[in-house]
Amino acid sequence: MRDLGSPTNDLVNAVLSYEFDGGEVDVHAIDRVRDGEYGEWMSALSESGMFSDEALASIVTAWRHDPELLVDALLGGADEMSRRRLKAARRKALFPAVRMAEFG
Repeated sequence: MRDLGSPTNDLVNAVLSYEFDGGEVDVHAIDRVRDGEYGEWMSALSESGMFSDEALASIVTAWRHDPELLVDALLGGADEMSRRRLKAARRKALFPAVRMAEFG
């Protein structure tokens, strides 16, 4: 599944794309989405009043199957370079932060 179907996809993008509109993109928010944390974004959609409970359940199910749907919606207001950078797979640190202190 690559999108939620129009007009649902358009509405989700419109509600969530404000998140990075003209501002700095929160890399950690994108990481949390890819780790399966959708509560914050589901709440934003719910609070918009534009989606029924059934629609919200369908959207979250789609996000679980393909988290990049949510990533795409969040990056809708980001500039092209930010979108490209955040769409690329990110590598976890090779050494945990605690261990890095041992080397410093």
